[in-house]
Amino acid sequence: MKEDKRTNRINLHLNNREMELFREKAKNYRQMSAMIRDAVAQFDDTGTVKRIESLNKLADLITDFNHEISKQGGNLNQITKRANELIYSSELNKNYYKEVILPQILLLQKTMKEIKKQQSDIFKRLLNL
Repeated sequence: MKEDKRTNRINLHLNNREMELFREKAKNYRQMSAMIRDAVAQFDDTGTVKRIESLNKLADLITDFNHEISKQGGNLNQITKRANELIYSSELNKNYYKEVILPQILLLQKTMKEIKKQQSDIFKRLLNL
C-alpha cells in the first residue's frame, strides 16, 4: 500500500545559526524535510525520561560512594594516628612504618582524592545537561 501523500506543512522560523545547524544535520539526507521526519520518528520522550531517571540513580550512587569514601578516609586517619602512637611507644618499628605502611597510606589518600575529584566532575557535567 502506498504511503499517504504529504499534504500538511509546518512553517518554522530559524535564525542563521539554527539554519546552519539544520543544514549540517541534514547533509546526509536527500532533503531537509526527510531529516526532520526521521528525527521526529526517532525521538522517544519515554527514553529521555528513562535516561534522566538513570542519571538521577547514578547521582544517588555517587553520593553514597562519596559518603563511604569520607568514612574510610576517617578510618584511614585513625589508623595513621594509631601507627604513629605505636612508633613513639616502640611497639612499631619506625622503618617498617616509613617503608611499608606510610607509602600505602599515601597511595590510598591519593586514590581517594582522585575518586572524589572524578565524582565532582561527573556531578558538574550532570548539572550542565
